[in-house]
Amino acid sequence: MTLISFFISVDHVSAAQANFAVETHIPDNQVDKSKTYFDLKMVPDQNQTVTVTLKNTTDKAVTVEIMINSAKTNSNGVIEYGKNTMPTDASLKHPLDSLMTGPSSVVLSANESKDVTFLIKMSSDAFDGKVLGGLTFQQKSSEVIQDASKAGTSVQNEYAYAVAVVLRETDTNVFPNLKLLTVKPGQENYRNVIHATIQNDQAAILSDVKVDAAIYAKDGKKPVYTSSKNDLQVAPNSSWVYPISLENTKMEPGTYTLRMTVSGTSANKSKTWTFSKTFKIAEKEARELNKSAVDVKANTNAKSINWLLIAVICLIILVVILILLFLLKNKREKQSVDTNSHD
Repeated sequence: MTLISFFISVDHVSAAQANFAVETHIPDNQVDKSKTYFDLKMVPDQNQTVTVTLKNTTDKAVTVEIMINSAKTNSNGVIEYGKNTMPTDASLKHPLDSLMTGPSSVVLSANESKDVTFLIKMSSDAFDGKVLGGLTFQQKSSEVIQDASKAGTSVQNEYAYAVAVVLRETDTNVFPNLKLLTVKPGQENYRNVIHATIQNDQAAILSDVKVDAAIYAKDGKKPVYTSSKNDLQVAPNSSWVYPISLENTKMEPGTYTLRMTVSGTSANKSKTWTFSKTFKIAEKEARELNKSAVDVKANTNAKSINWLLIAVICLIILVVILILLFLLKNKREKQSVDTNSHD
């Protein structure tokens, strides 16, 4: 079980459940000194150090591993400040780990407090907008496993603290810009989905995001899959893979069209983007995804059309049979009448 705690708007992180605590020291060039994450106004080529204090709250040594990460948008529409496996977007010119350096780990003796210093070196080219990322602090996994083994438990809790970092050079507002890059089938937690990759290619956060998505089969008038979500966020210069659930139904090959509306706000301004993209699901691709998907059931949207077609065909056949039987019966009755008249 992994529990992630984000240290973004609190003065001190509680160490009640972790073996260490984190405290930031806010410098003079902080944009808003009421915030306890780093939000720094800087200039091109500026060098600056920032300090975080780590405190060991136990009676034994603790190794704290440290990572510097660029902010990204996860599939739930949440900005990730910590360690993740999401790829860096091509529009990100200044990843945080290219501007900020520091130690990869720190060893704290029993009950020791230690200041950790990070160096920020701004690039020579000026930019508008924000560089967004985070510092992640986590105890070395082998120590957590060892403690869990000594305690005789099979469940190990790993805690990570993430301190957000915002770097800016100007007060010029940059507005987000969204693009629909790709639409293709995939899976989330072994469940079939359609992945719509949306790019924000500007150095600005998009907040209060609402998404309405609908997928139509070729020449279809009604959507076969829909998805609506709100209260989401998109990180600056990030690609967001938005999943549209197939509701545990089989993925059917064919040609489809995604129609999507995305709205959000930034710097007290709102905007709505409308996208439409046609995509194909290959038969082999659908078959492989259905094999690995869990709880797959028949696609009722596709099957209902088939059953309706079958029902119509059966009805036509029945009507034809009834007409033929009626005509045959009339013919026999006529022949019988003619025979009796002849006699």
